[in-house]
Amino acid sequence: MRDISHYVSDCLAKLGAIHWLEGGSLLGAVRESGKLLEWEDDIDISVLLDEDTNWERLSVQLVEQGDKDGYFVDSFKEAGLISVSFDRPKKWPFRWERNRLRGEIRVDIAVYRYAKSYGESVLERRSPKGAMAATESGGYGVPLGIVLPTSEINFEGGNIACPKSSNAYLRLLYGDFEKIEYTYVNPAAAKKRVLAAKEK
Repeated sequence: MRDISHYVSDCLAKLGAIHWLEGGSLLGAVRESGKLLEWEDDIDISVLLDEDTNWERLSVQLVEQGDKDGYFVDSFKEAGLISVSFDRPKKWPFRWERNRLRGEIRVDIAVYRYAKSYGESVLERRSPKGAMAATESGGYGVPLGIVLPTSEINFEGGNIACPKSSNAYLRLLYGDFEKIEYTYVNPAAAKKRVLAAKEK
């Protein structure tokens, strides 16, 4: 997980894409002094689409680079997500969101765009993350000023891009993130995983 997280971050940097560590991965970097959370099963990185980095350019170049370096890249435009893994994705009879049940070591790249919501400049994504607020257009967003310009944080032995104010970002997603709990996991997603495991 350490290797693939820095690989993806390096690829995004070479593409000139603004990106940052987020979710449980950022939580580990901040609260666990640069380490993964013990229960972490993927790496979360976000990327900002803009005039220079559109979906087509980003997904095509990541696929090409992945092919060259021996990584597998799945892109899901409708969901605004790109997944990079060591192993070729296995067949799975359920929805792609359950790919963590296939045992892959991977990075999930969530796509954000600039947006305005209720008069505020935000970075918006299509799917929710933690307690992220719904935006005026039906997505989910964070205030632009919390994220940009990005900074750097130590993560698994090297520096990686992070939000400008990682603590404010984590507070927005998880509330009192310094308190160690397992409840930051989305309960609906956890229930789906249990049901999928039973069906298998």
